[in-house]
Amino acid sequence: MVRSDAVAAVAGELFEDGWSKIRGAGVSARSQGRRQQQIARAARGHAPAVFKPVRGGGCRTRSQLGNQLTYLTTKSSHIIDSRSQYDGHKTLNDKQISDLVERFAGNWDRATPKLGHTTHMIMSFPIGTRGEDVRDIAGDICENFFMQEGHQFDYIVAVHEDRAHPHAHVLINRRSAEGELFYFGPDHHFNYDDFRMAMVETAERYGVRLEATRRLDRGVHTYKPADKEVYKSKREQRGVQERDRRGSDHARAVADIARTSSLYRALAAEASAENRGDVAKALKQAAELLERGGQLKSDGEIYMAEGQSFEDMTGRFSELAIRAQEMVEQAEPNRRAALERELNDIYAGVAHMQPLGPNSDRLREEPTETGVYSEINIRRGNIGRLSGSDVRGRIEAAVQGTSISADDVVSRLEVGANNAALERQWMSDDLQKIAQGEGLDLDRRDHLERAIERLDSIHVSLGQALKDADIVRDAGVAEDREELTEIGDRAGVTANVLSAMRRDSAIDPFGDATERQAFRDEIEDRLSAEELEDLRAGKENVLGDLSDNRLDRLYAVKAYLQSDETTANSPAVNEIVREIADTEIDTMRERLAETDGEKGETHG
Repeated sequence: MVRSDAVAAVAGELFEDGWSKIRGAGVSARSQGRRQQQIARAARGHAPAVFKPVRGGGCRTRSQLGNQLTYLTTKSSHIIDSRSQYDGHKTLNDKQISDLVERFAGNWDRATPKLGHTTHMIMSFPIGTRGEDVRDIAGDICENFFMQEGHQFDYIVAVHEDRAHPHAHVLINRRSAEGELFYFGPDHHFNYDDFRMAMVETAERYGVRLEATRRLDRGVHTYKPADKEVYKSKREQRGVQERDRRGSDHARAVADIARTSSLYRALAAEASAENRGDVAKALKQAAELLERGGQLKSDGEIYMAEGQSFEDMTGRFSELAIRAQEMVEQAEPNRRAALERELNDIYAGVAHMQPLGPNSDRLREEPTETGVYSEINIRRGNIGRLSGSDVRGRIEAAVQGTSISADDVVSRLEVGANNAALERQWMSDDLQKIAQGEGLDLDRRDHLERAIERLDSIHVSLGQALKDADIVRDAGVAEDREELTEIGDRAGVTANVLSAMRRDSAIDPFGDATERQAFRDEIEDRLSAEELEDLRAGKENVLGDLSDNRLDRLYAVKAYLQSDETTANSPAVNEIVREIADTEIDTMRERLAETDGEKGETHG
């Protein structure tokens, strides 16, 4: 039961957006500097960098690997080999493919990992990119990622020019020379964003104009199409239909695009101040296009005509902020909170540049009235009472058994959070410390719920201790608060069903027939007749107002379809089951790897 008002506010955001979109202050200065650079590139017509791990592309047997290599290396125009054996070849013959299969398989374990012994990735480039440049860019990227000290992986790269967009297929043997098993993870040294950025930065050395923005940064409201739609459109020889956002999911996307439009305008002003009129014009036009509901498109120019230095300007703030963040991280614990507030004040002064990404609006908002870290709630005149043994003892008792430091709590109280961003940063830091201490993965909803319950208990204890000592005005405790339900899970039955599905999506999530009917009623009350038809066809996007989490929407569709015998065994159910399996692999790859012992040796 959540009883701390301040924790309840943060919990709502976490359940709505997920931990990966919150993470304390949210976004590092380095990543925001990168984002600003990429936005400037998109405004000037650079083409999106397309990097894609192929779903289900891992090989489990020698036969599968042989078939895959035959496809990759007999249609290719360039080959790159991590061991240089086949460098310079255009294609490989049957004997070379067979030798390569044995080379890869010789490093395989007896047991087959869930994701296969290999990983297949594709880097796609704009129409008109020279094959030699695709080869060199992909080769440099693979050497940088897969031939590092401590990360020595065997791989083969095959460049294909048989389609409009030249592309490089990368097939990596997942077990490294050091015993590490390759996988993608959001906070891992191998992650999707770093590969896209590497494409942009490496391509620039060869004069190729790429950018690495999000779809929303370009004004694209829709989700990428599902694989089945891509294949179906090819069979039917028509354009691909992307997946629409619905309800609150669509509303959040519109708000995100509006914030991005404001950032384009802020960058345009910075470019004007730097006498970069051409860049300022492009950024201003991009802002206007997004405000009209349009989408940024590549201008079709592949190669750079001249040196482009605006990224240097957009990076200067990032570099200064990074140095400031490093100073904060290296500071003595008793100084860290004060430095965090100073850095936060700097960010507040440039909030229009969105230094914290989507969370930058919090820089202009006041903290909560009742949070223990809130400057509004702290009685400055009584702060000296923190040194009293009784108060100190109660603070230590509140955080006992967690990785939260009592010294950090005291330092934050002495400084006080003067805006919502800093208050949430400190509370989210507490949440992360709880997760670290208890081995929780905050990207998992069930683990997130457990961590929030613990955070609530701690902040309730802190609030009561500080109120008793008259250090805060309000303990921020609501005694009779109803049980927390996730934002989007507006009714209890739906919340219970989703919770059961998250634990095991293969079980019947209903306790009895009454609960089954109540769930159907709750779902049907949300939807129009047309949307219900889409739901029965297995279209999860009609539940955009239920949750921003696609996996939760898929769970809800499966539960709904299987709650009625007329749809329980329909083709739509089979498709949803497959989508759930694929999505769990895509969004929880790191968790699956850990559960299966696939991570191998950890580095960095």
